[in-house]
Amino acid sequence: MNRIKLFISVFKCPAEKPGDMLFPVSAGAGLYSGNDPKLELCDDAGENISEKNPGYCELTVQYWAWKNCDFDFGGIMHQRRYFDFSNTSPYSADNNRRSKKPYRIFDEPDADTLKKLGYDYKTVSGLMKKYRIIAPLSENIYQSVSSYYNRNDRKEHDDLSLLCSVIDGLYPDYSESAARYLGQNFSYFCNMFIMDRELFCSYSKWLFDILSEYDRRKPEKYFYPREQGKLAERLFGIYMTYLKTNTDIPWAELPRAHFASVGGATMKNLSFDKRLYRFCPPGSLRRGILRKLRR
Repeated sequence: MNRIKLFISVFKCPAEKPGDMLFPVSAGAGLYSGNDPKLELCDDAGENISEKNPGYCELTVQYWAWKNCDFDFGGIMHQRRYFDFSNTSPYSADNNRRSKKPYRIFDEPDADTLKKLGYDYKTVSGLMKKYRIIAPLSENIYQSVSSYYNRNDRKEHDDLSLLCSVIDGLYPDYSESAARYLGQNFSYFCNMFIMDRELFCSYSKWLFDILSEYDRRKPEKYFYPREQGKLAERLFGIYMTYLKTNTDIPWAELPRAHFASVGGATMKNLSFDKRLYRFCPPGSLRRGILRKLRR
């Protein structure tokens, strides 16, 4: 039986104890105060970058899992964003039919909802027997990935040019994929994935090598909250573009499930708003126009 561990990045929020596949991890635990609730698993144990969580977000959980955990297939998700396994014939290297909905909104990740989403070992392991990597379904944003990133709060420094320069220096084989991905209109969001252990480790090394060099080269005065987490979303898209173009690694893309309420707290982010979802669904031209209006 393959060991599947789906690590869930949780921030100061009570959660269920680790189960057969779902492993909630306190993210940024190295910065918690004495009164903040910690889970059984914390990203400040062993080799870690927990204190970088304000910039790296859920990546501190990915780094901790990479350096400290053993598994055959490892995944990274977020307390409000899970994979939707209910469609067992996903968009993939051997199936060009893709869902029109990059994600659906649910109230909370309770047992009944997780059952509807296909969270059982048979379903997940069946997919992992076919695919070495599962990514979130990319979403049409009706503008280039670079244009969407370079909004008003990025104008003081050309982050993407620096990022591409780092890629050119450390991993030049990925330079063409970087240009192609940043120039297209389909974007990967949420820093979510499931990979076999070999890919999980190689991707993590690639990702953190690039981000570490980016941190070293960027002037400190231009850093902003969640910066590396947002850059990692773009880096994941570059990585996926490279795999699709240059390898025969079997891949699949699944829609996401967004949870409007977790631990009694309701999310205010528009991607969790059911009314907006109804009138401007993700992946639609309406949503694309709204994104441009909110620049």
